[in-house]
Parts: sequence; C-alpha cells; structure tokens
Amino acid sequence: MSNRLPAFDPNLLAAVGAGAKIYELSHAMAPSMPVYHQHIPYSLALHRRHGDPHPAKRMDGSSFANEVIVTSGHSGTHIDALGHFSRDGCLHGGIKVSEVETRDGYRQHNAADIPPILQGAVVIDVAAAKGVDCLQPSEEISIADLEKALVYAKAKIQPGDAVLIRTGWARYWSDPEMFIGRKGGMPGPGEKAARWLVERGATLVGSDTPGYECLPTPGVSVHAIMLVDEGIHIMENLNLDEVGSLRRPRVLFVALPLRLSGSTGSPIRPIAIA
Repeated sequence: MSNRLPAFDPNLLAAVGAGAKIYELSHAMAPSMPVYHQHIPYSLALHRRHGDPHPAKRMDGSSFANEVIVTSGHSGTHIDALGHFSRDGCLHGGIKVSEVETRDGYRQHNAADIPPILQGAVVIDVAAAKGVDCLQPSEEISIADLEKALVYAKAKIQPGDAVLIRTGWARYWSDPEMFIGRKGGMPGPGEKAARWLVERGATLVGSDTPGYECLPTPGVSVHAIMLVDEGIHIMENLNLDEVGSLRRPRVLFVALPLRLSGSTGSPIRPIAIA
C-alpha cells in the first residue's frame, strides 16, 4: 500500500485564473527557528568562504563559498514520510519495521517515495471562525470546529483535497518554548476530527503547529491514524496567516519534498495559488 496523494490532474492548472497570485506557506529556515525538542536542532556553518586559498588561482578575481547544513527531516516547514510513525512494530500497509529499517534509514515509506505534490486544497481557518487570533495551548479541534470554519470560508472538502488547518499558532514562531508546546501544549485536531477528515476524502493534511494534532494527545495518536492506518502525509509548521485571510473556498496547493532516500521526513517550500 502507498500514500493517498492523487495523480496529477491537468485540469487543476486550467482552473487557476489569470489574476491568481502565489502565497508563501513556509517559514524561512534559520538556526533561531523553533525545533520540536525530540528532533535535532538546525544549524548552518560556512565550509568555504570567499577569499579562502584555492589550488588554482582565478585570474578574474572570482571566488565561491559553500556551507554545511545539519538538520532533521522534521525541521522548519516539512512533510512527514509514512515511515515517520509505526504501530505495533509496523508501518503503513503492514510493513514490519524490522524488515525495512537500516542504519541509512528506511528502505520503504521514506521521503524519496513522496511524489511532487500539486492538488486542490481547502484552508480551514479555525481560529478566525471562532473569532480569536489564536487557539489555546492543548485546545482540541472538534468536528464542529472544522464544520464552522468551512462555513466561514464557504468551502467544502472534496475527495482528493489537501486540508490545511490554521490555528494562529504561527504567532509564536519567535517564542520557541511556546511554539514547541513546552508552555502547556499546542492546539490541533483530535481523533474524531482526524477520522472525519479521512471520511471526507482528505489525502494530505497540515497545520501551522509543529505537532499537527492536539498535544498533549488526549487519546489515540492522530499521527498513527494518518500515517500508519490511512497512508496520509502530514505537513507541519505551515505559514497559513496570509492565505487564511483570503477566505477562499479553494486554492491550488504545490509542494516539492526533497528526494531524501531513507529519511522519515523532508523540508518543503509549499505555496498556494489563488
């Protein structure tokens, strides 16, 4: 069994109007950004600087620089590969972890298996629909909250859609301890809301928090439901403030995961076209 991402539909491009704009849905990666405490911190250091000695002197005075980047596949705005979560020792489709786990990562359900993403999406602005700037720490998003937000945007989830949930949590991006949930947790959908999204045909989900689901988890892990049971990828740390304010019923969603063989996740630079 593989993920549920839909096949490319050329009609999606035709549906984009002439006046459409591109909306950035990612945060810039920097050493100061918040990283969930269970993942390795992000760092960048120059490996070669302009002016460093070079074996072959360049007559035109030019030089080059490069860097070393150390990061988790789950730093910054990113997507979870299906290998990120297991249940009872098995990945999605009943694949035994013991049979695919190696020192170099996972032979199946890794980030390199995620295709380029181009699909219709619905932005569910739960915070705006509830009349608040941001949801509270550990606030569980209910089915009623999702339905209210869909009415607010005059939107409807169609089978094959990506569903992007805005909680307003991006306001804490510059407060790492708050953002990663160390000051009371973070908001997100619980088990019932997650299963409701699956029933309505969502094939990709994401939010503006680093944990997607309500944390501390009030019940069954939503990550396990999506990644293991359903084969649905999760995106986290999305920047949905601008696109959420549009109150558009639908947007065209584009994201390109890096082809990182073995990795359980990948940084992405997603955009919405609306």
